[in-house]
Amino acid sequence: MKGLRCAVSLGMAGILAVMGPGAALGATPEFGRSAEEWATLRDDVIEYGEIADLIHEYNATVKKNQIDLNTFRKDYGETNEQWSNRYRELADDLEANLIYPDVDDAGYASMMSSIVSSEQTIKQMRETADDSMEDYMTYYYDFSSAEALLVSQAQTGMINYYLNQLKLQTDLKQLELLQEALRSAISRRDLGLGTDVQVLAAQENIKNAEKAIQDDQSAIDTGKQRLQVLLGWTHDASPEVREIPQVDMARVAAMNPEVDKAQAVENSFSMKSNRRKLENARSQDKQEDLKETIREAEQSISASVYSGYQSVVAAQAAFELSQAQAALEQKNLAATERQFQLGNVSRIDYLTQKNTTETAQINVETARLNLFQAVQAYDWVLNGLAGGSQGGQS
Repeated sequence: MKGLRCAVSLGMAGILAVMGPGAALGATPEFGRSAEEWATLRDDVIEYGEIADLIHEYNATVKKNQIDLNTFRKDYGETNEQWSNRYRELADDLEANLIYPDVDDAGYASMMSSIVSSEQTIKQMRETADDSMEDYMTYYYDFSSAEALLVSQAQTGMINYYLNQLKLQTDLKQLELLQEALRSAISRRDLGLGTDVQVLAAQENIKNAEKAIQDDQSAIDTGKQRLQVLLGWTHDASPEVREIPQVDMARVAAMNPEVDKAQAVENSFSMKSNRRKLENARSQDKQEDLKETIREAEQSISASVYSGYQSVVAAQAAFELSQAQAALEQKNLAATERQFQLGNVSRIDYLTQKNTTETAQINVETARLNLFQAVQAYDWVLNGLAGGSQGGQS
C-alpha cells in the first residue's frame, strides 16, 4: 500500500478524456482499474507518466472540487434552467417566511434591518436567476481546468526537482575547485608569492559557495515536499522520485503552430465554458459580450501557441548548443591533460578545465530538461490550458 497516502477517492483523468465533458468527475471504484494499475499508483514511487492519475486520485483540491460539483448537481441540477428555477424557489421560500414586525414591537429597528437585508437577498437571487449563464457544465469545465493546472504544476515541480539537483552538482564541483584554489593561495602565501588578502578572498569564495549549496539543498527538499503533497503523500513522507523521460524529438519535429492552434482553441477549458455560457445567455447584450470575449480568446490562444512553439525552438537550440559546447570542452580537457602531464600547465589550470568540462556535461542535462519543460508547456496550451478570459460572469 502506498506509504502515508490518502484513501482512493477520485477517478482517473483518462476517464474524462474518453467519456468527454458530459461525464462527471466521479470516483474510480476498485474495479475501475486493474490490480496492476492500482499497485503502480499505490507504491511509494513518483513517476512522471503517472502524475495525471495521481492528481486525479489523491489530490486534496481535486477531491474537494468533486464534492462541490456533486453537491451542485444535487442542489441545482445540470441545466441553466434548473439552476435559475432553483434560485427562484429559494427566493420565494425566503420571501414566504418573512415576518414583518409591528412598529410597537421591542427590537423593531433591528428586526426591520434584518428584513431589509433579506429583501435585498431575495432581489439578488431573482436577478441571478434571470441573468445567470452558469450550469453544471460550466462548473465542470472550471474544475477540469483546475485539475489540469494542478497536473501541469506537478509536472513542472518534478522537472524543477531535477533542475535543482543539477544546480547542486554544479555548485559542489565549483566548491571543489575553490577549495583547491584556497590550498594554492595558502601555498603561494607561505612561499612568499601571495598575500593574506588573497587567502582571505579564497576563503570568502568558499563560504559563498557553501551558502549556495545549502540553498540548493533547501530548494530540492522544499520542492520534493510540495510535489509529494500535490500527489497525495504527506509532507514528511519519502517517496522515490524517478527520472524524467527523454525528450520526444519526433514530437518536437511534428509541431506545427499554424495547424495546432485549432486544437488549442477547441480544447481550451475557458473557451468551452464561454461557449456554454453563450448557449445559456438570455439577453442580447450578454450574448454580444460573450461573442466578443470568444473572439478575443481565439486570438489570445493562437498567440499562446506561437509563443509556446518559439520557446520550444529556443530550448532546442540551447540544447544542441550545450551538446556542442560539451564536446568542445571534452577536447579541451584532453589537450590540457596532456599539457599537465608534460608539466606545461599548473594543477589548478588542469582542475579548472576539468571543472569546466564536467559542468558542460551537466549543462547538457539542464538544457534537456528545459527543452522537456518547453514541450510540456506547449502541449498544455494545446490540451486545455491556453489563455482566454472567463467572460460574462453573472
